[in-house]
Amino acid sequence: MTATVSRGERRKAETRRRLLGAAAQVFGEVGVDGATIAAITEQADVGLGTFYLHFDDKDEVAAAVADDLVARIAAATDDAGAGIHAATRAVCAVAADEAALLHALYRWHGSARSGGLRAAFVERIARGMKRGIKTGLMRKEDPTLAAHAVLGLYAETILYWASSGRDDWDTLAAFLERTTAAAFSA
Repeated sequence: MTATVSRGERRKAETRRRLLGAAAQVFGEVGVDGATIAAITEQADVGLGTFYLHFDDKDEVAAAVADDLVARIAAATDDAGAGIHAATRAVCAVAADEAALLHALYRWHGSARSGGLRAAFVERIARGMKRGIKTGLMRKEDPTLAAHAVLGLYAETILYWASSGRDDWDTLAAFLERTTAAAFSA
């Protein structure tokens, strides 16, 4: 039996989606710390009180935006298939579209929830490192430590690339692939 979604539930979901989109836009423009709930609700074209029907505070909406971005990057890397080449190209493709938002979320130091973006990336990278070690493609290293090193390399390099106005993301992806392979290949 298929459950039907009521009009009220659809409207609530649409409002939440608008708030998340507005928050992503505002965060990309002024950073998470510089954003205000009023700016988010104005961008979403909803009342201030409506925000609090969906989120407790700015940190909660920022965590939700970060979760959405991680899910999109994860989906892109999953769709691209296994291997550093495909994953790096997928990450760079999302970064090309979302550079300002990635920068804002990476630099966010709000609440305990703000580490979620980094933690999610470290977890995914560590899983990939474990697979690479198991198959012999990567030398034996602490996968979590290696994941932090890779995240630092990717995050800082992508932020630099985006802020410098460079738009040849294939060149950046090739650099990241070479650098990661040189650091961790067996």
